[in-house]
Amino acid sequence: MPDIPDMPLDDLVEKTKKLFSNAFGGPATIVVCAPGRVNLIGEHTDYNEGFVMPFCIQRCTVLAARRIEGGARCRVVSANQPGGAGAVVEFPGDATIAPVGDWTNYMAGVVAQYLDDLPGGRCGFEAAVVSTVPLGGGLSSSASLEVATATMLEAIYSLRADPVAKALRCQQCEHTYCGVPCGIMDQFVS
Repeated sequence: MPDIPDMPLDDLVEKTKKLFSNAFGGPATIVVCAPGRVNLIGEHTDYNEGFVMPFCIQRCTVLAARRIEGGARCRVVSANQPGGAGAVVEFPGDATIAPVGDWTNYMAGVVAQYLDDLPGGRCGFEAAVVSTVPLGGGLSSSASLEVATATMLEAIYSLRADPVAKALRCQQCEHTYCGVPCGIMDQFVS
């Protein structure tokens, strides 16, 4: 997957809104973001009862999105996907949602964690994703995408979630949809 160089947040937001407009033929109604993270101390000790000292970094994942009323389809496009931006990918926004083995598992898994809180147990949205968090670089690109997705769902469905509960939902996504038995640090920091 292509990495996008760091850029000022205003430029990143504009790039994401443009990607959304090009993919879905209109403006997004919300824009959210979540940062990556680094550890000053304690890499891989959080899930072994060790001490950690993580902090957020400037690199982040930005989502521009809009809700599809009454829908149960989630349509996403990413500037970071293999082959570059442009291809819209879909997954169900209801109880039929299941892991599919690609990058959308990070978003679909978060959607699955929120279904009980959504009207009729279903959701529909269109979203564009642009991230400057290097993929596979140990800066929590997955947690950044998960937390941005949770924040987007909370915004477009007017949900109020406790930040700890949000982090736990994102961690559960990682466990059940991505097959990664991670600790809670990355999602909690993002």
